[in-house]
Amino acid sequence: MNFDYEDLLEKIISTFFKKNNFTLKGKLIWNDVSKKEKERYFKKNGNELINQRVKYKTSKIFWEKKFKAQPNKNNLFFYNHILISEFEENNIIYCIVDHCVGRMGEVIRYKFEIKGLINTEMFEINLIDDIMLKIR
Repeated sequence: MNFDYEDLLEKIISTFFKKNNFTLKGKLIWNDVSKKEKERYFKKNGNELINQRVKYKTSKIFWEKKFKAQPNKNNLFFYNHILISEFEENNIIYCIVDHCVGRMGEVIRYKFEIKGLINTEMFEINLIDDIMLKIR
């Protein structure tokens, strides 16, 4: 599906993340499931693990805030990234928000359902679930 993910990400941000000040906006790809992960999952659950939605890589950067070098060494390291995945079955899409201040932060995965995607100008975005994946 050839879709403008940057435009969709902007609509998600304007609807669900109005107060956030992101330093990077981009697209992600999920890492493939390793053989070891499949075996471990099968032993534990008795089912085959087809895909995972925890480990990812940034595949494309739409926008990134440029920082100036600060001479003061007391400044904390700060970033707030948001990444969007490609569409999955049933018009499901994921967003990852990675927030870090100094050595603290968290990574949260949001699951959205997109309804009425036939007309790209008018569609409905519903938040289905949000899960904290990591705490620093």
